[in-house]
Formats: sequence, C-alpha cells, structure tokens
Amino acid sequence: MYRVLAADDEPLALKSICSIVERRSENYVISATAENGQEALDKIRQIKPDLILCDIKMPLLSGVELASIVRKEFPEICFIITSGYQDFEYAQSAIRSGVTDYLLKPIVPSVLLKSLEGAKVKIDEIHYKERNRILRELGNGEAVDTERVKRYMPYKQYYGAIFRVNGLPRRFSMDKTREIYSDINEKFLIFGRDEMEALYLIPQELLPKTGFLHYLEKTQKQQNEENYYTLIYDSRPFALTEIPEKIRSMYQELDQRSSIGVKQCLDLAKPRKKQGNQMAQLRRREEEILRELEAVARTRKPEKIRMEIKRGYESLEKYAPSQLWMESFTREVLSVMRQNKLCMLSMSESEYLLSDAFFYAASIQMLAESLLDVFLHFEEDEAGSGKVNSQEYFDLIDRYLRTYLGKPITLLELCHQFGISQTYMSKIFRKYSGNSFSQYLTELRMNRAKELFQENPDSFIKDVAAMVGYEDQFYFSRIFRSYTGKSPSEFLKEAAGENSGDFHDHQ
Repeated sequence: MYRVLAADDEPLALKSICSIVERRSENYVISATAENGQEALDKIRQIKPDLILCDIKMPLLSGVELASIVRKEFPEICFIITSGYQDFEYAQSAIRSGVTDYLLKPIVPSVLLKSLEGAKVKIDEIHYKERNRILRELGNGEAVDTERVKRYMPYKQYYGAIFRVNGLPRRFSMDKTREIYSDINEKFLIFGRDEMEALYLIPQELLPKTGFLHYLEKTQKQQNEENYYTLIYDSRPFALTEIPEKIRSMYQELDQRSSIGVKQCLDLAKPRKKQGNQMAQLRRREEEILRELEAVARTRKPEKIRMEIKRGYESLEKYAPSQLWMESFTREVLSVMRQNKLCMLSMSESEYLLSDAFFYAASIQMLAESLLDVFLHFEEDEAGSGKVNSQEYFDLIDRYLRTYLGKPITLLELCHQFGISQTYMSKIFRKYSGNSFSQYLTELRMNRAKELFQENPDSFIKDVAAMVGYEDQFYFSRIFRSYTGKSPSEFLKEAAGENSGDFHDHQ
C-alpha cells in the first residue's frame, strides 16, 4: 500500500478526499492529514509519504510552494494538486513545480481515482528504481539505511539466495559490465552484478506451495550441464530489517566458497565444516609446485614448462580450492615466469587476460590451458601471429557469430571452430571490438532482438528470445532491459506505434 498525505484547509473537502481514497482505492492508505501548508511540510519530513494530495490555496504555504520545496528535498514523492480555480496560470505554476496531476474542485470520485491510477504508475517506477539502487549498493558491499530498505521493500519476511554460474565477477576488466535486474512487474526481486549471477529476494507470502527449496531446485535444473555453479542460500526466512546483513553474508560466502569446476549448493543455516587440515595440505602443495616450477623455468624449455604447469594445476583439483585462492596462486606462478623472462606481457595486459581466463574456465584443466599463453608469452608471439591478428580475421568470427546467433555458443566452441587458443581469442575480441567475447555476443543478440521486434511488432517475446539464443523468456527480458532501458513489451509498444499504432499484448 502506498502512503498518502492529504492537505486542505477546508475540513469538508479534506474529509471527502480521505473518504474516496480509503473506501475506493486498493493501492493507497491515508497516513496523515494537514490543514495548512506548514503542517503538511512538517508531516512530510516526518513520514515521507509516497503521494501528496493537497489544495493549491492553503495558509502559511500554498500547494505550489509546498510542491517546490518537497521536489527539492524529496524528488521521489509524487504530487496531485486540487483547486477551486480554473485559472490556467494556477495549472501552469503547478506543472512547473513538478506535480503529477491538477484536479478541479469539487472533486469527482471517478476523476480522482483515475488520477490515482496514473500516479501509481509513476510511483511504481520510482520504487522499482529505488529497489534497484538498494540492491546494487548491497551487492557491492555498501552500507544501506534500514529505513530506506523498509520503505521500498513491500514485504515483511523474505528468503534469499545467490546463484552464480561459473566463476566470480571480473575484478580487472575493461568491459562495460551491465547489472541485471528483475522486471518491474516481477514479484521476486532479482539482481546480478553481471549476466552470470542472480541474487534472489523472495517474499515468503509469494512463494508457491511447494516452497523455497523446490524453487531453488528448479533453478538448478535449468542450467547447462557444461557449466558449474555456486548456490548460496538461507533456508530460514528473515525479517525485512535483516536484508542488508543477510545479503552481505551470502556474498561473503560466495567469495570464500566459489571453486572452479565444482557445483555447490550451500545453506547458511547449516554449520560450516572446518577445513583446517585440508588448507594446510593445500599450502604445502602450493610451495612444492612453485619450487618445481622455479627449477623447470630456468631450463627455458617451453614444452617442459607447459607440462609442469599443467601437472601442477591438475594436482590441485582434489583440494577444490576457492577461486580467490587460485587467483593468488596464479599470480605467484606468473611472478616466477616474469623473473625468468618467460612472460613479456605488460602488467595490465596480463591482468586482463588472467581475468578473462578465470571468467570462462569451466574446470581447472581448462584454466591451466588458458593460462599457458599468459605464462609463456614471448615477444616473437605477436610478430608470428600472421593474418590471424587482423580485422579480416575478426570479421570472419563476427560472421560466424551472427550466423549461429540462436545457438548456445561458448568461447571454447568458438576457439575450436577457429583453431586458436582461448587467450588469443580474448585478445582478438578486445583489440577489434573493445569488448570481451561474452559482452560482444550479448550485444549482437540484443541488437538482433531489437531488429526482430521492429520488423514484426506482433512477435511473441518468447519466440524472439529463442531466435537470439535464450531459452528463458524472463532472463532474456532482464538482459534486454539492461541494454535498452526498456522491457521487451515496452519496446514492442513503441515499435507497434511507429508502424501502425496498433499493439497486441504479448506478455
């Protein structure tokens, strides 16, 4: 329910407005009333309503003056101004003050209700954007005021989960990453720092009868078998006020537990197993690998070094080390390679390629293969690349992607198709597109989806989603909104309007 403050210096008019709102509107509740502008301002600052209904002429502060002050202090609050005057100048001054609507007295109930419906659309959008800001801040580890969470999260009890496909987000990348949100009409709140992640906040009241765990099982079953995932959740419902702390706990657990190639489903409600002995063994194995690599690196025999690197990485698999641990270990290996002048890449170039390797690796073996071209990168590598390192070659890759846009294309498959390494493919994408493979492919898909919607505004969203490589219509809709700023249905309405003015609802 959205909170309303009603203000009018005429008691009968105030009573009439409150009666219409409380008896005939399902979406609003009168939270406070005021009989002059100053009293209204004091109460607005105290309760911060979603909507203000006020007369244009009031003692101490007029409705227009009140709207101007509130617009500066609380731009998220909507205004409907009422007036007994038909003077156009009053309406103009109200509009300039940012009001949502201007109604003439005496108030006709049907007119007020229609105005409230229009205000609800605007308030819904404001709350949606604010929820997204809160989720972004929480997802990035920032502190969020509890009162702000209370205002924009509409339910009292929630379940929470983070579902991360493959590795953690890139921490060094030139990509223009896009955050992914649930659609404005979805009741489950969803946020992702990129396309591989979903943070779910699920109101307890809206869960299906089968329950929270069954919902999570369905999410797991939808995943491609080639991918690994980390699912962190809390099987206990938690209060609205606990949301910031619960989200922090889930992200912290994700960082600590995400392990390359390992599918995991972890409940915060269950005690964590102690791993002291295993970590000690892992540290000893790390020291052994680095000593062995130091010795073999001095031989400067590439094939021997490659075999030792692969053997060392593959020996770590049984310990299931976290990705963060693997990143730290990998930088130690890179340091050994640099000291022996086996890696001639700049620091920024090597960090970018390391980030890409971890992002795409579906197993430790795949990670090791990708890292070989980083660890053993000589100056002559660039000179010997020939026609592969050219715009013409990238155009071939681009044509291949456009031809098979509806297929589930992976970077590994693309590398096999063109016979080059994952590391080199990543460099080609960065050089000739300015994006990573995944970012470039997603942009191709979104641009093609826009073309299909414009060509045929009668398209069904699920059909277009499938044509550009997405089986899940709702996931496609979130990605589409993140790229265009509009949901597919909004985009279709505009496309239909441009073509004929007709629109059929395809949701």
